[in-house]
Amino acid sequence: MFDLSLLIGLPKPDSIDTASLTPEEAAVKLRQAATLRLNGAQSILLHSPQDVELAVELLDDAAVLFDKAFRYLTGIPAQRVDQQAGEYYSVPAVKGCPGIRTPWGNEFAPIIEDGVRCAQTWLDDSALPLSWALAQNRRRHRPGISQESFETGFLLRLQQALIILSETAGSRSTRFKA
Repeated sequence: MFDLSLLIGLPKPDSIDTASLTPEEAAVKLRQAATLRLNGAQSILLHSPQDVELAVELLDDAAVLFDKAFRYLTGIPAQRVDQQAGEYYSVPAVKGCPGIRTPWGNEFAPIIEDGVRCAQTWLDDSALPLSWALAQNRRRHRPGISQESFETGFLLRLQQALIILSETAGSRSTRFKA
Protein backbone atom coordinates (compact mmCIF):
# COMPACT_ATOMS: atom_id res chain seq x y z
CA MET A 1 0.00 0.00 0.00
CA PHE A 2 1.20 3.50 -0.85
CA ASP A 3 1.73 5.67 2.29
CA LEU A 4 0.74 9.29 1.65
CA SER A 5 1.71 10.42 5.16
CA LEU A 6 5.36 10.79 4.12
CA LEU A 7 4.42 13.17 1.30
CA ILE A 8 1.88 15.06 3.41
CA GLY A 9 4.54 15.58 6.08
CA LEU A 10 7.13 17.16 3.80
CA PRO A 11 8.16 20.62 5.03
CA LYS A 12 6.89 23.61 3.09
CA PRO A 13 9.50 25.41 0.96
CA ASP A 14 9.69 28.43 3.30
CA SER A 15 10.53 26.23 6.29
CA ILE A 16 13.62 24.64 4.75
CA ASP A 17 16.61 26.19 6.55
CA THR A 18 19.48 27.19 4.27
CA ALA A 19 20.90 30.00 6.41
CA SER A 20 24.09 28.16 7.37
CA LEU A 21 24.80 26.94 3.83
CA THR A 22 26.77 28.47 0.99
CA PRO A 23 24.63 29.52 -2.00
CA GLU A 24 25.79 26.42 -3.90
CA GLU A 25 24.99 24.09 -0.98
CA ALA A 26 21.61 25.77 -0.50
CA ALA A 27 20.82 25.34 -4.20
CA VAL A 28 21.70 21.63 -4.03
CA LYS A 29 19.55 21.12 -0.93
CA LEU A 30 16.59 22.95 -2.50
CA ARG A 31 16.89 21.06 -5.81
CA GLN A 32 16.96 17.75 -3.90
CA ALA A 33 13.81 18.78 -2.03
CA ALA A 34 12.17 19.76 -5.34
CA THR A 35 13.11 16.43 -6.94
CA LEU A 36 11.63 14.57 -3.96
CA ARG A 37 8.36 16.42 -4.52
CA LEU A 38 8.36 15.67 -8.26
CA ASN A 39 8.88 11.98 -7.53
CA GLY A 40 6.12 12.15 -4.90
CA ALA A 41 3.69 13.72 -7.37
CA GLN A 42 4.51 10.98 -9.88
CA SER A 43 3.95 8.29 -7.25
CA ILE A 44 0.59 9.77 -6.31
CA LEU A 45 -0.54 9.78 -9.93
CA LEU A 46 0.55 6.16 -10.35
CA HIS A 47 -0.67 4.73 -7.05
CA SER A 48 -3.30 7.07 -5.67
CA PRO A 49 -4.79 9.15 -8.50
CA GLN A 50 -7.72 10.26 -6.34
CA ASP A 51 -5.28 12.48 -4.39
CA VAL A 52 -4.65 14.87 -7.28
CA GLU A 53 -4.81 17.91 -4.99
CA LEU A 54 -1.76 16.66 -3.07
CA ALA A 55 0.08 16.03 -6.34
CA VAL A 56 -0.69 19.61 -7.46
CA GLU A 57 0.54 20.94 -4.12
CA LEU A 58 3.77 18.95 -4.47
CA LEU A 59 4.31 20.30 -7.98
CA ASP A 60 3.69 23.85 -6.79
CA ASP A 61 6.20 23.34 -3.97
CA ALA A 62 8.71 21.85 -6.42
CA ALA A 63 8.39 24.93 -8.63
CA VAL A 64 9.00 27.21 -5.63
CA LEU A 65 12.03 25.16 -4.58
CA PHE A 66 13.53 25.16 -8.08
CA ASP A 67 12.99 28.92 -8.21
CA LYS A 68 14.67 29.44 -4.82
CA ALA A 69 17.61 27.25 -5.87
CA PHE A 70 17.98 29.24 -9.05
CA ARG A 71 17.91 32.50 -7.15
CA TYR A 72 20.62 31.28 -4.78
CA LEU A 73 22.88 30.55 -7.71
CA THR A 74 22.20 33.67 -9.76
CA GLY A 75 21.19 36.33 -7.27
CA ILE A 76 18.41 37.44 -9.63
CA PRO A 77 15.47 38.95 -7.72
CA ALA A 78 12.13 37.15 -7.67
CA GLN A 79 10.46 39.52 -10.15
CA ARG A 80 11.55 42.24 -12.47
CA VAL A 81 9.88 45.38 -11.15
CA ASP A 82 9.99 47.18 -14.50
CA GLN A 83 8.12 44.47 -16.41
CA GLN A 84 4.47 45.16 -17.18
CA ALA A 85 1.85 42.41 -16.74
CA GLY A 86 1.15 42.24 -20.48
CA GLU A 87 4.79 41.41 -21.19
CA TYR A 88 4.71 38.08 -19.34
CA TYR A 89 4.50 34.90 -21.38
CA SER A 90 1.67 32.46 -20.67
CA VAL A 91 1.71 28.71 -21.16
CA PRO A 92 -1.04 28.09 -23.75
CA ALA A 93 -4.44 26.73 -22.72
CA VAL A 94 -4.96 23.01 -23.23
CA LYS A 95 -8.06 20.79 -23.28
CA GLY A 96 -10.26 23.27 -21.44
CA CYS A 97 -7.61 24.31 -18.91
CA PRO A 98 -6.79 28.01 -19.21
CA GLY A 99 -3.33 29.29 -19.96
CA ILE A 100 -1.09 30.04 -16.99
CA ARG A 101 0.98 33.22 -16.82
CA THR A 102 4.67 32.73 -16.13
CA PRO A 103 7.09 35.10 -14.40
CA TRP A 104 9.07 35.24 -17.67
CA GLY A 105 8.90 37.71 -20.50
CA ASN A 106 7.98 36.91 -24.09
CA GLU A 107 11.68 36.64 -24.98
CA PHE A 108 11.67 33.28 -23.17
CA ALA A 109 8.63 31.92 -25.05
CA PRO A 110 10.60 29.39 -27.20
CA ILE A 111 12.32 27.91 -24.14
CA ILE A 112 9.09 27.78 -22.11
CA GLU A 113 7.34 26.11 -25.05
CA ASP A 114 10.15 23.54 -25.18
CA GLY A 115 9.45 22.78 -21.51
CA VAL A 116 5.75 22.42 -22.29
CA ARG A 117 6.54 20.04 -25.21
CA CYS A 118 8.85 17.90 -23.07
CA ALA A 119 6.25 17.63 -20.31
CA GLN A 120 3.57 16.72 -22.85
CA THR A 121 5.82 14.02 -24.30
CA TRP A 122 6.24 12.59 -20.80
CA LEU A 123 2.49 12.79 -20.17
CA ASP A 124 1.66 11.12 -23.49
CA ASP A 125 3.48 7.90 -22.66
CA SER A 126 6.89 7.96 -21.14
CA ALA A 127 8.26 5.15 -19.03
CA LEU A 128 10.96 7.46 -17.66
CA PRO A 129 10.71 8.79 -14.11
CA LEU A 130 9.36 12.34 -14.13
CA SER A 131 12.40 13.81 -12.39
CA TRP A 132 14.73 12.16 -14.91
CA ALA A 133 12.76 13.52 -17.85
CA LEU A 134 12.99 17.02 -16.40
CA ALA A 135 16.69 16.77 -15.51
CA GLN A 136 17.77 15.33 -18.85
CA ASN A 137 15.82 17.78 -20.97
CA ARG A 138 16.77 20.89 -19.01
CA ARG A 139 20.43 20.18 -19.74
CA ARG A 140 19.83 21.19 -23.34
CA HIS A 141 19.53 24.79 -22.15
CA ARG A 142 22.20 27.07 -20.74
CA PRO A 143 22.41 27.20 -16.94
CA GLY A 144 20.57 30.09 -15.39
CA ILE A 145 17.52 31.85 -16.76
CA SER A 146 17.21 29.51 -19.76
CA GLN A 147 17.01 26.40 -17.60
CA GLU A 148 14.67 28.15 -15.15
CA SER A 149 12.26 29.20 -17.89
CA PHE A 150 12.37 25.66 -19.35
CA GLU A 151 11.48 24.25 -15.91
CA THR A 152 8.63 26.75 -15.65
CA GLY A 153 7.09 25.54 -18.91
CA PHE A 154 7.61 21.89 -17.93
CA LEU A 155 6.03 22.24 -14.48
CA LEU A 156 3.15 24.45 -15.59
CA ARG A 157 2.17 21.93 -18.29
CA LEU A 158 2.13 19.22 -15.60
CA GLN A 159 0.03 21.51 -13.42
CA GLN A 160 -2.47 21.95 -16.26
CA ALA A 161 -2.65 18.17 -16.71
CA LEU A 162 -3.34 17.72 -13.01
CA ILE A 163 -6.04 20.39 -13.05
CA ILE A 164 -7.73 18.62 -15.98
CA LEU A 165 -7.40 15.26 -14.18
CA SER A 166 -8.82 16.75 -10.98
CA GLU A 167 -11.79 18.28 -12.78
CA THR A 168 -12.43 15.02 -14.63
CA ALA A 169 -12.22 13.01 -11.40
CA GLY A 170 -14.53 15.49 -9.67
CA SER A 171 -17.15 15.24 -12.39
CA ARG A 172 -16.97 11.43 -12.31
CA SER A 173 -17.44 11.30 -8.54
CA THR A 174 -20.68 13.28 -8.78
CA ARG A 175 -22.16 10.97 -11.42
CA PHE A 176 -24.02 7.85 -10.37
CA LYS A 177 -26.06 5.21 -12.07
CA ALA A 178 -29.78 5.07 -11.31
